[in-house]
Amino acid sequence: MSSNLRRRVKSGSPERAVRSRGILRGLAFLLVLTLVVAACGSDDDGSAGGDPVRIDVMLTRAYYVADGFVEAMLADHNIELVVDVQSNDDILQQLQTRLDAGQDLPDLLGAEDSFLMPAFAESGLVGDHAAFQAEFEAEDPDLYNLLWSDVWAETDGIGASITANFDAFYYNQEWFEEAGVTAPFATFDEVLDGMRLLKAARPDSIALTVQAKAGDGVTTLKTMLAGAGAPFTGAVPDLTSTGGMYTCQWWVDAATEGLTPRDAVAWGEDESRAAFTSGNAALILDGFTTAGDFNEIEGFDYPAQWNLTPAPASGGQPGTDGVALAAARTWGIIEGTDHPYEAGLVIRAIAETEWLAGQAAAGGVPARNTEFINSSEALEIWPFFNEDLKAAYTAASPQPAGENAGEVEAILEQFFGEIVSGVSNDCAELTTRYQAELNDA
Repeated sequence: MSSNLRRRVKSGSPERAVRSRGILRGLAFLLVLTLVVAACGSDDDGSAGGDPVRIDVMLTRAYYVADGFVEAMLADHNIELVVDVQSNDDILQQLQTRLDAGQDLPDLLGAEDSFLMPAFAESGLVGDHAAFQAEFEAEDPDLYNLLWSDVWAETDGIGASITANFDAFYYNQEWFEEAGVTAPFATFDEVLDGMRLLKAARPDSIALTVQAKAGDGVTTLKTMLAGAGAPFTGAVPDLTSTGGMYTCQWWVDAATEGLTPRDAVAWGEDESRAAFTSGNAALILDGFTTAGDFNEIEGFDYPAQWNLTPAPASGGQPGTDGVALAAARTWGIIEGTDHPYEAGLVIRAIAETEWLAGQAAAGGVPARNTEFINSSEALEIWPFFNEDLKAAYTAASPQPAGENAGEVEAILEQFFGEIVSGVSNDCAELTTRYQAELNDA
């Protein structure tokens, strides 16, 4: 990507803003990536001459577009890609408003969370991808078979999930050594015991910083529910299960013992991360790509000041049934687009090997995780990506999907907020009450 184009991608932001979920969340700004380069192509795939096919794509993260990708789409496929980056929290409502008003919609959607994709389909925004998937498999079976087909199934064929992030524990290296805490953790019980040691060593510090602000998501809670073995039915977790009760009590214990800040109920990503990077907290559970942001903070060096380790996939006992959750990034072809084939070509091109390193370097996750993490480039871009993280990432499962995923998320945010703030410490009452709401969602 030319320097001029790169500046347009990152307009109005510091260098690391493209990576930061906290900076992009709630931000709505337009990034128009256009080129005036002449290219050869056909009406379908760019192999004969003609005017470029314009594909408008709405994204929730600028880092989906690696350096040089826009130029390559024009040169190789005669596709002029115009990118609009919007907040993940607002994108469904924005598209729905446009649809209801009879306004033009984009051709392609790059959504933050795969589990929300059925809601886009239910709203009539994203169509069935059966034709796209059939064309893809027939025309490029080798590439097709390398993608995360189980996530496609998880969203009932709605959307093409090709990238994923997952949460890991970041920790203060000096504090861990001082308190005698070691990583990785086999269970969440070990995490809690480690937090107690850290708090005892530094009574005025925060053992675990957390974001629990309504509207900022509950990935932390869902990561632990899945890790502790709480079953999911679609997007709905069973809070009254053994794993659900364990998770509730774990957070209640952490809050009542002062290991997590009560005012975190008002904290979003920025506040939670600031507590860790400013040296006020020992631990934070965050997406592993956040390491790129931390690594750019002057004087906050990996691995001297901080390190990271996978979240356990078990509750109180090693070997209990639990899974690590991966938040897949999902593409959807907008229903009624005039150019469904070309929109599909964009999805396919993003997964090509030549773009994987660029996606990681931009602060995102590459379209094909397993290929990239075993490449020579991975450790250059992600020096923190150790063997423990690699194993956890490879074994991670997609977040459960459902048409009611948005409503479920809102209920879980309320549940989590009550626990973190200390409003209620009665897990039997809490889980029963909120499970009833989830079942009605």
